[in-house]
Amino acid sequence: MTSRLRVVIGVALLGALSLPGCTAADDDVAAYVDRAVAEMRDGIHADTAEFQDAVTAAEGELKARETISDAHAGLGELAVAAGGIHSFFLTPAEAIAARSVDQPGATFPVPSVSTFEGISTVSLPSFNGQSAEAEERYRSAGLTAMKRAADATTCGWIVDLRTNGGGNAWPMLAVAAPLLDDGDVVGLRSREGELAWARVEGGGVVSTPGDAGTETPGGFTIDAPVALLTSTTTASAAEIVAIAFAGQADTVRVGARTAGLTTGNEVRELSDGARLVLTTSYDVDRTGTVYDGPLEPDVVAPPGSVPSDLERARDELRARCT
Repeated sequence: MTSRLRVVIGVALLGALSLPGCTAADDDVAAYVDRAVAEMRDGIHADTAEFQDAVTAAEGELKARETISDAHAGLGELAVAAGGIHSFFLTPAEAIAARSVDQPGATFPVPSVSTFEGISTVSLPSFNGQSAEAEERYRSAGLTAMKRAADATTCGWIVDLRTNGGGNAWPMLAVAAPLLDDGDVVGLRSREGELAWARVEGGGVVSTPGDAGTETPGGFTIDAPVALLTSTTTASAAEIVAIAFAGQADTVRVGARTAGLTTGNEVRELSDGARLVLTTSYDVDRTGTVYDGPLEPDVVAPPGSVPSDLERARDELRARCT
């Protein structure tokens, strides 16, 4: 038995995996492997000969393992074959540890805003929560800080994604939404070509490819130039945020190319509590461009450059607000 949840996560960020579901290891090894492989067949590369060859080569050996836990590492390798480098496998112990961010009173970084000479920088950290309480804390911190800075922000906004390795994309997008034009801003396209969109209206996220509860009310909008700061650490959900600005006027990406995990994942919980994190879709921007690799900056400013990447972003905004 499995349970499913559509999420967008970064490979180093496991807290997005808080799911209800089966916890009893009631399968024998062969049945467990069969069910895990069946789930993998939704991966973006699972229709390839390479994946089938990988299953053929590994399946017999995995089914012959003495215990289910002995098969976990091999199933992790098959997950990558099915979904690519954005896919991975969590053991039951890793899955339990990943839930900590959703525990009452848990601490985690939230968005913050600083203003310098009329330019405000919104720092969007990684976010791994799935509980309504954790998501609201993240969103509220960011939107409250932006509202407080709005009057003093006379020359544009920087969205700093340099240290954001991913997590739950939709609270991040909710913080960025006041800066986004209305419309379908970023989507996920399945292997078969089916599209699911995140839509912004009036500064709120009115729909996403995620579960119910990912919508936000809006009512606060900002019309100003935007610079997106990226690095090689910017990954997955953070790339979703960057892609949401693609094709929007008065927007520029500054920094270094991103990690290239521009795909969407689904989490499949297995009968022993292990979790298969499987890439099942590609990111799509408002113009219809489909992504499967790094985002290149418009202005290259790697870490350590002179002037700094942050100062280059400010220069780009100053040029647009004069």
